[in-house]
Amino acid sequence: MFRELFVNFTILATLLFFGNIFFNRFRKASRKSMAKALLPWGAGAALGIVGIVLMEFSFRVDDRAMIDLRQTAILIAVYAAGIPGGLVASLLIGVVRFFFFGPIGVSSYAGAANAIVTFLLVAPVLRKGKLEPGRWAAAFAVQLIVLIGSFLVIIGTDAVQRIPIFAVIAAGTGIFTFFLLRHLNNSNELFAFMEDAAHRDFLTGLHNTRSFHLAYDRRLRRALRNEEGFGLILLDIDHFKQVNDTYGHQAGDLVLRQLGTILTSCCPADGYCARNGGEEFAVLVDRAYEEETGRVAERIRTAVEGYFFLMEDGTRLELTVSLGFGLSAAGSPKTLFRRVDDALYRSKESGRNRTSQALSEVLPSKL
Repeated sequence: MFRELFVNFTILATLLFFGNIFFNRFRKASRKSMAKALLPWGAGAALGIVGIVLMEFSFRVDDRAMIDLRQTAILIAVYAAGIPGGLVASLLIGVVRFFFFGPIGVSSYAGAANAIVTFLLVAPVLRKGKLEPGRWAAAFAVQLIVLIGSFLVIIGTDAVQRIPIFAVIAAGTGIFTFFLLRHLNNSNELFAFMEDAAHRDFLTGLHNTRSFHLAYDRRLRRALRNEEGFGLILLDIDHFKQVNDTYGHQAGDLVLRQLGTILTSCCPADGYCARNGGEEFAVLVDRAYEEETGRVAERIRTAVEGYFFLMEDGTRLELTVSLGFGLSAAGSPKTLFRRVDDALYRSKESGRNRTSQALSEVLPSKL
C-alpha cells in the first residue's frame, strides 16, 4: 500500500509542478479580462483531470476497499482557483467516476457523490490563494469524514475498522500537499520578486531601459499586426547636469526619485513609465488617441513645473522638463521612436519646458 501511495504522491507532485509552470505563463500572457475570468475555470478543469488520473492509480487497502487521492485534487482546486475551480473539478471527477470507472451501481453513486459532497463541505473552509495550516488540516478532516461515509455506504460497518488506515493516508496526504503547495508558493513569489527586480530601475522604482524596450517592441508588433495604436512620450530633465554639479549626485538621485513619483501619478491606469537612462524618461500609453497622449504629456510638464524638489538639507529646487509625444498611427509605427525623439529635440531647441508633437515623418536632418 505504501508503495502505491508513494506513486500517487509522485504523480501529484509532477502534475502540480508542471501545471504551476503552465498556469503562471498563461496568467502573465492573458491580459484580457475575458481570459482572466476563464482562468479559474480552466484551472479547475485541469485539476479535475489530475483527480481522474489519480483515480486511475487507485490502490487497495485490503481485499474489500480501494482508495485514491481524487479528493485532494478537489481541495487543491478550491484553494488555487476558488469556488469556480472547485466546482468544475468536482463535477468532472464525479461524472467520470460515475460513467467510466466500473459498472453503474452503489459504488459509482457513492464515488460520484463523494466528489460533490467533498466540494460542498470544503468550499466554506478553504480560502482562495491562502494556504493556512489550520484550515488545510480542517479541510482534510472533512475529506476523511466524507471518505468514511462513502465506504459506510459501499461496504457497511466494516468500514469502521479501516478508519485508522484512512486517517493515516489522509494525514500523510495533507502534510505532503501542504508543504508541496507552500514550496510552489515560495518559488512563485521569489521568481516574481527577481523578475520584477530585473525589470525595475533601482532608484526610481520605474521600469528600466531593458524592460521599456521589451514593452515598446511588444506594442510595436501589435501595431503592425493588428493596427492597435499606442502613444509614446519621451522627456528629459532640463539642465539636470547643473543639479549634479551644484548640489552633488546625491541631490540628483533625489530629483530622479521624486520625478519617478510624479510620472507614476500623472500616467493613466494603462500607462507604462520607464527611466530610459540618466535623466531621460519614457511613457507608453496603450490604445491612445493623439489628444489623450498630448494631455498626458502636458500634465506631466505642468506637474513638474509646479513641484518643489526637496533636498535633504531642506533646499527646494524648481525644475522643468521638455517632452515630445506621438502616436503610432500618425505615421509609420516603425519610425515612432525616432519621430518622438525629434519632437523632444525641438522642445529643447525652442526654449525647454515645452511639449512638442511628433511629425508624421522623420526629419531629414536626423537620418
